[in-house]
Amino acid sequence: MKLGLLLLLALPAAAQNAPDTTAWTWFSRETPAGTTYGYQDASGRVRIPARFGGFTRARRFHHIAAVREDQAPRSYYLLKSGRQVGIDSVFVFDFQFDCESEGKIRFKDPRRNRVGFLDHRGKVVIPALYNYVTPFYNGLAVGLIGARQTCDHDPDTVQCEHPGWIGGRTVLLNARHEVLINDLATVPTGSGYLNWYSLKINDPAPDTATTTTLRVAGGDRYTFTDYDKEFRTWFYGVFVPTARTGSAAQLQALCFADLAVAARPFRGWPHFTPATLLARYGAALRLRLGGLRRGMANTSIFSGDLNKLIFSSRAFEPFLTDCGEHFRERYPVWEVMLTYPAGPTKSTASHQEHFEFIRTAAGYRLLSVSF
Repeated sequence: MKLGLLLLLALPAAAQNAPDTTAWTWFSRETPAGTTYGYQDASGRVRIPARFGGFTRARRFHHIAAVREDQAPRSYYLLKSGRQVGIDSVFVFDFQFDCESEGKIRFKDPRRNRVGFLDHRGKVVIPALYNYVTPFYNGLAVGLIGARQTCDHDPDTVQCEHPGWIGGRTVLLNARHEVLINDLATVPTGSGYLNWYSLKINDPAPDTATTTTLRVAGGDRYTFTDYDKEFRTWFYGVFVPTARTGSAAQLQALCFADLAVAARPFRGWPHFTPATLLARYGAALRLRLGGLRRGMANTSIFSGDLNKLIFSSRAFEPFLTDCGEHFRERYPVWEVMLTYPAGPTKSTASHQEHFEFIRTAAGYRLLSVSF
């Protein structure tokens, strides 16, 4: 590897001025060869010309970004100072580069096929020991170690598009590279979908209806909101009663400002405000959801992802990461699916209806309806 190799790029004078502590944002340029990306500061001043393409994904450039120059071609980590680091060690998963998270970015040791972290200066802060590791969220990351790589339907594990692993241990790490839990498979983790940002240490009276507590190294108890528990508690305890007997204003307050509806026959996903949605579909919404009870056979609840093709307005940017992906670790999306069986004569086919909700800073809100 060449992690210690730091090369100075020939950047325009604007990029070599005093360090900029604000995030740069990317901009695009269309060329005969395709779209390239560069970075500009908050005033619109070009800091790095548009020369990156390929797997470059960082829409916001804080300190360090994984970039690719297609014409060279070459991939590396770029610092705002213009230095290049990790020239042969860029982490790629599912044909995507990583983005900085909490001052760290993942890198890969290609010789050992292991993953670790660089800090915002491009220095190794967590060595490449892991088969896979998540980004850091609130100072915590989950890593897989000691596993063997596999690839579905393909014996070539080197060029695999969707790699998997067999065996190994899943560990919980902190930002100091201390192993807090040596094997997550051996401890009860509730639904496993935990809100890392809700951490309370040694909470004397955790709400077990909505939280999960893990015992970590040293004996401390880490309590997290369990997203699955939290959503179900809110849905059956708040939304369903409001849909059943609440006023229009109360129901509107539980809707996101920009909602999408797909009605039969399907003609796309028109968007509505809460008021216009309820004016047109309020009776149907109350009928479908107002009578639900926990444990009903026709009701399924599961997590999903924000559909960026449907929800593309600026109202949804807060729910995206610096790479432009759904920030599901902080703003999960939940889907309530109702299944209606075919009639006794089988003359009518079974069908399903879907209701999506997203967690916002103000709580869960209805996001889309598919009748």
